[in-house]
Amino acid sequence: METEFPLILNIILVVSILLTTVLWEYSVLNKNYESDFKMRSQRKVIGIFELINAIAFTLLLSFPDYSYKDAIFLILIFWTFPLTELIMWFVYKKEKPFTLFIKENELILNKRWTQKRNLTELTQIQFDRFSKNLKLDFKSKSGISIKTTEYKTDDIQTLLEILIEKSENEVFVPSKL
Repeated sequence: METEFPLILNIILVVSILLTTVLWEYSVLNKNYESDFKMRSQRKVIGIFELINAIAFTLLLSFPDYSYKDAIFLILIFWTFPLTELIMWFVYKKEKPFTLFIKENELILNKRWTQKRNLTELTQIQFDRFSKNLKLDFKSKSGISIKTTEYKTDDIQTLLEILIEKSENEVFVPSKL
């Protein structure tokens, strides 16, 4: 009976971590803000970091030094985040939730963490060609990164026009966009 308790505890731990990450991501679908402009995510970009991390730890824990029985639960824990990303990729593909809102002068980015910024404080718009992210810098708060591959091109163009219009600073669209 003593050997079954850690097994049950490990199973509960893996399932609870998986449920927590899925429900955390799924909560984005239930949030809707009153807004003048909103953008619908067309897809969820799967993070490569979590996948590489899971593969690396799977390979590390697969060496003969670890017993398979002990390592399997650690391996499953490392795979919960990539599995969550995959599940949410299918959910986003079907649901296409609204994840970016503009109400008056406030930008609201609804992801795992909701980020709000005052658009009048926008100081710079940058575009990272490698990651295809639009980086917005603000005076008083940290910058926001928007994955342009998640949205329609027309929506991104409209967003850029709104950003330029609402900012009190001289911002412009990067020429390499």
